[in-house]
Amino acid sequence: MLNTPAPYILLGLVLYFLTYRFYARWVDKKIWETDPNRPTPSRLYFDGVEYFPVSKYVLFGYQFKSVAALGPIVGPLTAVLFFGWLPALLWVIFGNMFIGWAQDYSAMMMSVRNEGRSMGPITYKLLGDRARKILLVYLIFYLIIITAVFEWVIIDVLNRVPGTFTATLFVLFGGVIFGQLIFRMRMDVLLATLVALLIVLVGYFTVALIPAAQWPTTNFLDSPGFFTQYGFDPKLTYPGTFTVAFWLLVLSILYYIAATTPMPKFLLPTVYVGYLPSIIALVLVLLAALVTPITGLTIQQQAVKNLYVDPMANPQGGPVWPILFVTIACGAISGWHSLVSSGLTSKQLEYETDALPVGGGAMFTEGAVALSSIAAVMVLSQPPAGAAAYVQGASLLTTKMLQVPPIYMNILYGIFVTVMGLITSMLFVRVFRLIMAELFEDSPLGNKYISPIVLLIVAGFLAFVGSWTNLWVFFGGTNQLLAGLALLLIAIYLASIKKPSWYTLIPGVFMAITTLAALAWETYVYLLYALQNKPIGVQAAVAKLYGGAVVQISNFLSAAFGALLLVLGAVMTYYLFAGVARYRQKQ
Repeated sequence: MLNTPAPYILLGLVLYFLTYRFYARWVDKKIWETDPNRPTPSRLYFDGVEYFPVSKYVLFGYQFKSVAALGPIVGPLTAVLFFGWLPALLWVIFGNMFIGWAQDYSAMMMSVRNEGRSMGPITYKLLGDRARKILLVYLIFYLIIITAVFEWVIIDVLNRVPGTFTATLFVLFGGVIFGQLIFRMRMDVLLATLVALLIVLVGYFTVALIPAAQWPTTNFLDSPGFFTQYGFDPKLTYPGTFTVAFWLLVLSILYYIAATTPMPKFLLPTVYVGYLPSIIALVLVLLAALVTPITGLTIQQQAVKNLYVDPMANPQGGPVWPILFVTIACGAISGWHSLVSSGLTSKQLEYETDALPVGGGAMFTEGAVALSSIAAVMVLSQPPAGAAAYVQGASLLTTKMLQVPPIYMNILYGIFVTVMGLITSMLFVRVFRLIMAELFEDSPLGNKYISPIVLLIVAGFLAFVGSWTNLWVFFGGTNQLLAGLALLLIAIYLASIKKPSWYTLIPGVFMAITTLAALAWETYVYLLYALQNKPIGVQAAVAKLYGGAVVQISNFLSAAFGALLLVLGAVMTYYLFAGVARYRQKQ
């Protein structure tokens, strides 16, 4: 039994349950003292656009799909391939138990207690305008990097798993219908959910049973044209650049709609409906991992592989500290979650007591996604690169358990991965729009219709060039540093109201130091490749068509982003450390 994923996945799930049941509830009752009778911002400032109360059951689905993206899928499996499954498993379990849920829940409560304000205004209130502006500039470059990374991974899955995009369209359509039923026709949540789920299932079986819906197919991609270009192998390595350009256009249209329309009309219901197939897929793969002693699937990966990976041999490599802690960019902890909890979900929280099941519960559920990713790659002897490894491993686990044709599970997990990335990326663009409006309120750059275009152009260029290969670790560094900054800001707020802050202060210090080291390392690696005019991973295909100069520019741009983010992060960390010391002295 010990040579199967079952006991290790079970251990993680049990520890998550115990942490939620005892530690998280203690923090909720003793430190924040949540009160269901205290009015929340959603009821005080109801406007039907940003502020409106939502049932905790719907809001949990919204929060989970907002925070659980490609990070808890790609990060853990990449860490397993670099360092082995044991280090990845330990960080996913203990990182979530002591850091991840605490950030998500506490950022939400801090915002609720500050009229639903996001991190920028709260930083201004506690530390002043200079610190606020530094944080906002940091967030702008962070969101550019994370959007570029997710765009390329989504495109890769769309091309590798035929039919995924067709099924995803049904998910989006189901979201629009759900929004109309709930917010316009006032239908019961359960009944509206069943209608949306039926639409999703129609899309799923349409793709599974009708070959014409399974596009783009391998044969279609083999024909050069608008979707593909000569000189590429779209089946195994890097999709043709015109394929990338086409999908970038499609994704940009979806992102732009999500960023500029009222929340109840598209984004909120779509995020919730995207949660439905995702939670089904997650439960199935976790069950399949737990029954591996019966299905006979054994662990094919080493428990511990390397403590150091040469970056010139693999640019995503490096020393286990700090690279492991940023390679797993979500699942253990993620800075993106603090933006969702404080800038979005806090404005829809109906009661203060909903914060723990919505904020903390969604993070523990994301931890389960990370556990499922580790289980999926554990049973593969030669996994493919990127998110395709999750589709392959999860399909293998569930096909063995259910004894169904592989196509059903391939499509299900293709939808799972695509929806996890697509819907969260919509939120990236919306949050970018809000930050630009706050930073450039008197400029065209702050216009709600112009600012998303800026993000889509810059991130699209980075995705098109293929620099996601190394941007993943870069994204992890910036993402986890944001988590450290959020934890320190929460500690300052708690100190300012004379509440214990140790449970966010200690992990905040650890995350800040670890991620600054990771950003410094990754900036060095990008600069090294740029100076040697050496392509990173799939950039070699782009250099073949367009010349090495395009790749070199991309790598210099990424190195510049890294240096800037490192400086901004270091300065912001200094402000936060000083703020913690100042407010603690007043206690």
